[in-house]
Amino acid sequence: MKKEYIEIIKAVYKFLKQGEEPDTAMLAKETAFSSQQVYDFITEMEENGFLIAFEIDMCCGEDYVVKELTEKGKSML
Repeated sequence: MKKEYIEIIKAVYKFLKQGEEPDTAMLAKETAFSSQQVYDFITEMEENGFLIAFEIDMCCGEDYVVKELTEKGKSML
């Protein structure tokens, strides 16, 4: 599995545990990835069933907010 996925999952878990739903900017600050990289990883990870996220259309583009980790995602912790 991609080591990048594990890093993202750990960051998502940290935020969710604190009662927050992380967006790409929050995850980029928590990891070594750019916001665009986080966006791309979240897209892939959602397609592969690791997390549940929803896309927000903004004036300048799109963003993702992660709602929860799936059992498949949690198993990578």
